[in-house]
Amino acid sequence: MTVNKLNQGKQPGSRKGRGSGIRAGLFKWTMLAVALVVQQAVAENSGERIAQKGAEQPGAVACASCHGADGNGNEQAGFPRLAGLDAAYLEGQLHAFNSGSRKNPVMSGMAAPLSDQDIRDVATYYAGLQPGSHAEAPAAVSTAAGEQLANHGDMPNRGLPACFKCHGPGGLGVGESFPPLVGQPYSYTLAQLKAWQSGDRSGEPLGLMKAVASKLTDAETESVAAYLASQPLSAEDKPASQQDSGNMTTPASVKTAEAGTTSGTSTPLHQGPVEPGREPGAEGYFEPPERGAWPDGKMGEIVRMGEAMFSATSTHPASAAYVGNRQTCSGCHLDAGRLANSAPLWASWVAYPAYRKKNDRVNTFIERIQGCFTYSMNAQASAAGHPPDADSDVIVGLVSYAYWLATGAPTGDRHMAGRGFVQSDESATGFDPKRGEAVYNDKCAVCHGEHGEGQFARGQVVFPPLWGPDSYNWGAGMHDIKTAAAFIKLNMPLGLVGPVQKQAKLSDQEAWDVAAWMNSQERPQDPRFNGDLAETTKKFHASKYDYYGKLKKPDGRLLGDGAPGR
Repeated sequence: MTVNKLNQGKQPGSRKGRGSGIRAGLFKWTMLAVALVVQQAVAENSGERIAQKGAEQPGAVACASCHGADGNGNEQAGFPRLAGLDAAYLEGQLHAFNSGSRKNPVMSGMAAPLSDQDIRDVATYYAGLQPGSHAEAPAAVSTAAGEQLANHGDMPNRGLPACFKCHGPGGLGVGESFPPLVGQPYSYTLAQLKAWQSGDRSGEPLGLMKAVASKLTDAETESVAAYLASQPLSAEDKPASQQDSGNMTTPASVKTAEAGTTSGTSTPLHQGPVEPGREPGAEGYFEPPERGAWPDGKMGEIVRMGEAMFSATSTHPASAAYVGNRQTCSGCHLDAGRLANSAPLWASWVAYPAYRKKNDRVNTFIERIQGCFTYSMNAQASAAGHPPDADSDVIVGLVSYAYWLATGAPTGDRHMAGRGFVQSDESATGFDPKRGEAVYNDKCAVCHGEHGEGQFARGQVVFPPLWGPDSYNWGAGMHDIKTAAAFIKLNMPLGLVGPVQKQAKLSDQEAWDVAAWMNSQERPQDPRFNGDLAETTKKFHASKYDYYGKLKKPDGRLLGDGAPGR
């Protein structure tokens, strides 16, 4: 009896025993937290020592001797800013210098004495510093072309994406593969662009920068470097003209689109008869109005608002309430809905009203946009819980933007060159998600994430999620493997396609396979789901290019069974 009483407090079910276990657990986690803090402090101290004084190994010179005590670079010598850059990016570059895959006689010698731990520590140190800029753009170099290329690129003529399309809003950087561009010395950025053009620098993911830089003229290279050097390091400091839609203000010399004239001339926009769908323009594709040449007055305001919502649908104050994921219209309709073979808005506008088999009725253009909110934007999971009303500011803005882009296009032409996506024939070996997984990991994950989760910067979508709760739902057109393959073939990877997408980086087989992999993953539920997976599959997903309700997930359930959201 005495022994039992002595041991009573130690029984697992006793209050005293539970209290002891909780205290032991708290002590364990406290000690672990302390250890992590100490480890972080040691890393910071080591990184700071290397940065300011050099490593203990012979030949390791202090980073600050070139990059400055504040880590913000040196314009005169062309040394880059390190402060505030992503730690993984910095670590990767130091390893590249160390291995010789990135060649630089100065940095190779500096990195050689550093151990892996040294590299990790100094990268962590610089990533934690407050970024600043010592950049000075030459007054003699115009930044006009650089501003256009950084913000908009030249997709129709050269397949050249905007710098900020990959490097994030304002060029402030995205993750470990797309470092900040602004705040870097002009001389450094210019030297790197020229190094990519000459082949002296390589090793970046997919060879993206070499492909992009090679499309620039010498004058454009200088202008881009000057523009980036002149930009602020804080998105809040950007000029008001670049905050609403990312576009430049309308030049005073540009006539309104409604006037039917181009800048500084009275020549009509359209001269003589033309083949339907083949208006004069680059490669025979219709050309929408010049970017920034918005109409005057209230119409111009609404068009600009429509363009802004189109490019930032999930975050724009007007449209965000109707978006139940993290998608933007421009994620599938590239170049703000302007690009041929990427379902351009100018070709869609003239094709409606039209019968759609999807809902077995004639749809107006307004209904078509509402459908995009329902399926691609998963409006059911939004704050509003439904797509925007027909007379809402959101619909009026998007419709007005599409109408303006189609200025001069042949009304009723449902076969305009460049409309929709260019279909490619399925190969004899069909499509295979397992093969597609390898393609995805090799050529897509660097942008869209290892698990298709996408990448974001300062709250904005940079690379949209391809599956999961933030992607399009099972009713969206892109869930169809054939449709996704057509889009991917001539539009991805971004920056590696040719002028007007006439050249493709991926083979037909790769496009089909990676589309199959992407659409073999779970995503939000089809809004038409009636609670019966088999019935919904039979009614809406009978196509062989549709995995919904057919393919098994790792847990043994069918795709669509337990999909997030309604």
